[in-house]
Amino acid sequence: MDKKMSMHIARHSFGNISGDKIPIQMLQKLYRHSSVTTTIMYQSNFVQKDTDAALDKVINF
Repeated sequence: MDKKMSMHIARHSFGNISGDKIPIQMLQKLYRHSSVTTTIMYQSNFVQKDTDAALDKVINF
């Protein structure tokens, strides 16, 4: 990687990559959130299967 990465960007990248592959309780521990609700809200920005599926239908038309 050539670009300088901040902790904030690293956390967002991890959230995006992990998507729904890691159980929410484990993500809560990894993020060190005190509330699982915070983790759910945070991950909802990254998990968008319905949107991805709709775009795939258009792209693969």
